[in-house]
Amino acid sequence: MRMIRIAAAMAAVAGIVAGGCGEQAQQLGQATTYKQGKYQGKPDARPYDNAPNVYAHGAQWTAGDKTSWEAAIRRRQQGQNEYLKAE
Repeated sequence: MRMIRIAAAMAAVAGIVAGGCGEQAQQLGQATTYKQGKYQGKPDARPYDNAPNVYAHGAQWTAGDKTSWEAAIRRRQQGQNEYLKAE
């Protein structure tokens, strides 16, 4: 009886170990190459260059105008200020 348990445990361990050995390297297309110090992704746009969202309440700024965008952000932050809501 003891030999059967040992054989079953050894078979289970061998099955687990063998299952991981069959994994193949995953490469989709070409390998990615990185250049040190160079950003290869999409360039980021400035947030105030975007037009305001029509569904955002109170988001009024002119696209490309940093000052009006900062004022809109300041108004939004004051609307979320819990100290002002408590008064």
